[in-house]
Amino acid sequence: MPFFSSTPPPPPPPSWEIDAALQQDFAKACAIVIAVSLTTHVIARFLPLHDVKTLQQRKTITLEHRVEAGERLLLTPFWTAIAYLAINATLALKGSLELRWHGATQTSRWCSLLYCAKMAVDVPLSAYELREKRSAQLMMVAHHLLSFVAIGCGLATKRCAFFACMALCAEASTPFLNNSTACKLFGGQQGADSLIHFLSGIMLWIAYIPFRMVNFPIWLWVWYSDIKSDPAQTSKRCTWFELVFHPAVILLLLYLSSVWFVAITKGCVKGIRKASQAPSRVAKDD
Repeated sequence: MPFFSSTPPPPPPPSWEIDAALQQDFAKACAIVIAVSLTTHVIARFLPLHDVKTLQQRKTITLEHRVEAGERLLLTPFWTAIAYLAINATLALKGSLELRWHGATQTSRWCSLLYCAKMAVDVPLSAYELREKRSAQLMMVAHHLLSFVAIGCGLATKRCAFFACMALCAEASTPFLNNSTACKLFGGQQGADSLIHFLSGIMLWIAYIPFRMVNFPIWLWVWYSDIKSDPAQTSKRCTWFELVFHPAVILLLLYLSSVWFVAITKGCVKGIRKASQAPSRVAKDD
C-alpha cells in the first residue's frame, strides 16, 4: 500500500464499554426509579383495592396486592415520561445515517437509562410477586432481562440510540392500558363504568396503531435501508449480536403486538357497545 493512499481507513472495531460515567448515571437512574416506586407504594397503602376480574373489594390485602397497586400508580407517569423522551430523541436523531447509528443526546441517554433501571428493579419485584406462579414468574423475569439487554446494549456500545428510542416510542400506548387496569383496581365496578376507563380504552386503541403497528415496520425498514445504503458506517461497525438481536426483538414485538391488537380491538368494541347501551352511566366521571 502506498504511503499516501486515497483509501479511507477501516472503521474502528466494534466495542463494548461500560465506563465510570455510565455506571454513575445508571446508579442515579436506579435511585430515581426506586425512590418513586417507594413513594407510590406508600400511597397505595391508603387506597381501597379491588379484584380486577370480579370488581369486588378485597377484604384481605396481601403484600403482593400492595406491590401491584404501587406499580399501577407508578406506571402511568413513568411510561408517559419514557414515551416523551423517546419521541423527542427519535426526532432529534432521525436527520442522517450518522446520527441514527452513532449519534446520541442527553434525552436519548436518559430515556434508555431510566428504562433499563426500571427493568432492573422489576426483576426482583416480579420474582417475588409471582413466586407462586412459576411459569408466569419465569416469563416476566425473562421479559425484563431481554428488554434490559435490548436497550442497554446501545448504552454500552455507544451506537444505535436512535433505534433504541424509536422502539421505546411504542410505550406511548402503555399509559392508557395501565389506566384501564388502575380504574378497576382502585374503583371496582364504579371504576370500570367511569369515563376515564372508557376513554383509556379508546385512546389505547388509537395510540396502538401509529406507535406499534406502524412504528415497528418502519423501524425495520429504516434499519435495513441504512445497512444497504452504507454498510461501512452501519453493519461493519457493529457486532453480529447487534445486527441479529435488535431486528429479531422488533420482529417479536411486531408479532406480539399484532396478537394483542386483536384483543384490544375486541375490548374497545365491547366498551363502545356498553357505552351506547348505557350512556348515562358511562358519562359519569368519577
